[in-house]
Amino acid sequence: MTKSLAGAILTYDQRDIALSPYGAYWRQLKKICILELLSAKRVQSFRSNREEELSKMIESISAKAGELINLSEMIFALTNIILRRAAFGAKCKDQREIISAFKEVVEVFRGFSVADLYPSLRWVHVLSGETPKIERLHKRLDMMLEAIIGVHKACRVRKEKRDGEAEEDLIDVLLRIQEQSAVDLTLTNEDVKAVCIGWYSTALPDLTVNIFHALEFLYLITKKMKPKTFSFKHNSKNGIPQKVNKERSIS
Repeated sequence: MTKSLAGAILTYDQRDIALSPYGAYWRQLKKICILELLSAKRVQSFRSNREEELSKMIESISAKAGELINLSEMIFALTNIILRRAAFGAKCKDQREIISAFKEVVEVFRGFSVADLYPSLRWVHVLSGETPKIERLHKRLDMMLEAIIGVHKACRVRKEKRDGEAEEDLIDVLLRIQEQSAVDLTLTNEDVKAVCIGWYSTALPDLTVNIFHALEFLYLITKKMKPKTFSFKHNSKNGIPQKVNKERSIS
């Protein structure tokens, strides 16, 4: 499988869940993701964080009644804060720098690169300045994440002595697995950082889009409009699904 330049640099040679090649390492990451990172219990544990940040956004909108607001920026900021708290904890240094850096990561991953489609044209990255740009971004992320991991490691010792049932964020979960010799996987700090970068940059645009879709649907309900919905029927001639428009009223 051809490696993308952004994936290879930003995720430490594709050590995250999404880009890691199939093998023993990927299977262990998948197991950790299902049992730990995205389990129902883990998602539920962050419910209070989501409700708190959503309430703050609603209060901010209410305070600006009658004024023009940039809802896109507010929703993007909301999803950033929710993900940051889930990944790194409520109290985190350099919050604005982290949000800014991950916004750049999303833009890099979503960007189109001719050299990724044609590996023989890797020199295009050098001429365009894309490689140095991604390397500088990676250096920024690496420094911030290394500092966050260091703080978490120090706090984990204090938390375990004070309260063994302290709430864990994404970094805590990965560090706990790193410390458990019984697990058939050796996680390095680079692996932890790669998983965080891949998880954050993948979840951020998806969560933002889902919130926009939910708001759009609520708007349609409020205005009692007839949104256009689509269903697919199978075309027996060529096997290609054909899109059929339908009208459905909402009462």
